[in-house]
Amino acid sequence: MTVSAPRFQPPSLHDLRESDLHDLRAGDLRDGESFTGASLADRDLADLTFSECAFTDLALGGLVCRGVRVTESTIISADGATVSAPSSTVRDVDVSHSRIGSLEGYDSRWNGVRFTGCKLGYINLRGSALADIVFEDCQIDELDLGAATAKRMSFHGCRIGTLEVPSATLTDVDLRGLDLARIVGIEGLSGAVIDEGQLLQLAPVLAAQLGIEVV
Repeated sequence: MTVSAPRFQPPSLHDLRESDLHDLRAGDLRDGESFTGASLADRDLADLTFSECAFTDLALGGLVCRGVRVTESTIISADGATVSAPSSTVRDVDVSHSRIGSLEGYDSRWNGVRFTGCKLGYINLRGSALADIVFEDCQIDELDLGAATAKRMSFHGCRIGTLEVPSATLTDVDLRGLDLARIVGIEGLSGAVIDEGQLLQLAPVLAAQLGIEVV
């Protein structure tokens, strides 16, 4: 069986202007800027747009940014206990070595996004449209893809405590090699790819779903 891998190309950023986020307001557009040691903690900033930007050591705890749009950007070492970003648009974004406790990203559109070496708590992408998403060497406590549409999604060297997929539509979602402890809404896994070890691990759940008694 051939599985289509995510198509991800890291952003190529050049000649960025050093800047800060002190005067940022809701609805602002920032383009071609570099931010180091900046903070968006405890801010309420709807409809922001960041294009071709680089963030390093970014504080995010308590940020509310409904409708945020981030394109062709990199994020290194972001940290935040809670981030609320529903209805967001994220395209061609590379996130690495970051820690987020809870990310509310439901009803969003993500296309071409990679997470590398991140520790993520509860990630809510319920009802979102996702394409070309890569997780590498990440620890995720709970990933909620309920009612989401996801295609070309992969996990390399990752662990997920709970994966929620009720009413999800999955295409070329490659779970092979993923350390997965628990699944909610297992019928939503249709369209995903797993390995033999994972099949054995899921056997009791599948049996219960089908009403099969194992003695």
